[in-house]
Amino acid sequence: MIDRPDVPSLSSDSFSSDELPSVDNVVELQNTTCAQSSTTFQACADLYDYWQHLRGTRKMPARSEFDPRDITSALSATFVAEKVAPRVARIRVSGSVLNDTLGMDVRGMPITALFDPMARDTVAEAINDLFAGPSMVVLDLTSRRGFQRKASHARMLLLPMSDAAGNITRVVGCLDIEGELPKTPCRFKVSSLRQTEVTGEAPKAVQIETPFEPTMPTPETTRSFAFAENTVPFHQKRHDDVSRNVNELEGRANLRLVVDNDV
Repeated sequence: MIDRPDVPSLSSDSFSSDELPSVDNVVELQNTTCAQSSTTFQACADLYDYWQHLRGTRKMPARSEFDPRDITSALSATFVAEKVAPRVARIRVSGSVLNDTLGMDVRGMPITALFDPMARDTVAEAINDLFAGPSMVVLDLTSRRGFQRKASHARMLLLPMSDAAGNITRVVGCLDIEGELPKTPCRFKVSSLRQTEVTGEAPKAVQIETPFEPTMPTPETTRSFAFAENTVPFHQKRHDDVSRNVNELEGRANLRLVVDNDV
């Protein structure tokens, strides 16, 4: 377990052993798990199972392997972020839950935009550890109470993915909100943070097939088409021809008699 100065610790007694299927190549810290049972936060559990299925014996799957059609049950709460700095990951693809949480399109925003300003340093440090580990991160969240509204509880799951070059630069995550969606814009506080190191084979580069691009034939300038005249090629006059024409014009008289009425 990774404890932050401003985040209360969470004992392992709060979670049962059957929350997620056990995986041999995952090092669990203090026997804590990364998603809850099927009774609560089902979207996080579904995404975690799909991520485990894709990676197999590796540390993580590649971004190109991720197919949204395989996790339709958790798609609205799922997002994909890209690393732009050691502590910053910007959201590139997001589900409707994230947009409804802030009341705007969250694409291009950092993940920390979903959090209260007091919790952003904690989340940024967890993102840095995710890329450096690599590791998976679970954040239990609470929202502020509104007028005649109860505080909402949520869970965010962050899982690493590799890019085409085999580098750890992608994050697939899930924001699963329990109960009624809070009033927008809503930003969460972190009530607990758990980080689990992942082990396995190092990610490798993925060969991406280049799209087929047909080559267009070069058109001929003198080619004949139906109902069209042949193109006359351009021949540039030589300097001698131009000089001769100028001399002939200079030798002529400036005025020339056209009609003589004195006859």
